Amino acid sequence: MDILVAEYASALGLGGTHELEGRAMLTCLVESFVSSGHEVVYPTPGPRLEEGVPIMLEGGRDFESILESIEAEACLLIAPDGLQPHLLEIIEGRTANLGSSPAAARLAADKLLCTQALARAGVPVAEIVDRPDPVDKGCRQYVVKPRTGSGSEGVRITSFARAGEGEIVTRYHEGLHLSASFIVGNEGFLPLTINRQLIDFADGKMMYQGSQVPYNTPRAAEIWEAAEKAATVLGLRGYAGIDFVLGERPWAVDVNARPTTSIIGIARVMREEIGELIVRARFGWMPERVHVEGEYTFRKGELG
Repeated sequence: MDILVAEYASALGLGGTHELEGRAMLTCLVESFVSSGHEVVYPTPGPRLEEGVPIMLEGGRDFESILESIEAEACLLIAPDGLQPHLLEIIEGRTANLGSSPAAARLAADKLLCTQALARAGVPVAEIVDRPDPVDKGCRQYVVKPRTGSGSEGVRITSFARAGEGEIVTRYHEGLHLSASFIVGNEGFLPLTINRQLIDFADGKMMYQGSQVPYNTPRAAEIWEAAEKAATVLGLRGYAGIDFVLGERPWAVDVNARPTTSIIGIARVMREEIGELIVRARFGWMPERVHVEGEYTFRKGELG
């Protein structure tokens, strides 16, 4: 099968950790698709990978124009959450989409609507706060974050339940920061790994720095139950990831309707090819489980 892997940050040469993470995910996926026997193309401003065929972004071509002229049989998009719905609509007008639908991506990207949908379905979430707690309840902490945003960017912990324009406030929960990576296909939900997120806390800010893949926890069943219910409620498809804070309950705090950085570690420890599983999720049969051996820890600063 001919597959276009369209990774936004590396294609535009955005620089910094965005491009490093993007190129690492792109490399991982291109290599896996090729190892599975597929022909792969990818957009780039110049740098080439060892596998796959580059589509050069030159002569006035931009990222959207690449998608608007897709000739591949399928496409996997990795892009900022706020841009995904529009770009996925372009893809679905041209070829088979290996990820979530535009509607699912739009819902997952809106942290307010997403949290409300999960709460209605009974998925444990960090509750939306619209006013400060009464003084007699003591000093409480809250998380203020962009209503639409990726990762930990713009996220801060504060004792003031006050949101700026385009922000939401949720209750702060103490616990272990984990993520659940999985694939959803026509035949159901396939758990991959639970991962520990390496988070730096400084000056009231939370900064994602990397992941330990996998992270073995005796509470895995709780996390997978919440992840599967969330994936069903939101209509996720293909590879996706959900961030949790594991305390009294596994509170879902963020949903990514797209490949996440954890895929870099998953490809290292999983016997199955991640690319082939993504294709099978869209076109055919998926296994009941995957086989994970060993552990891999990476930090964003080391990806280059």
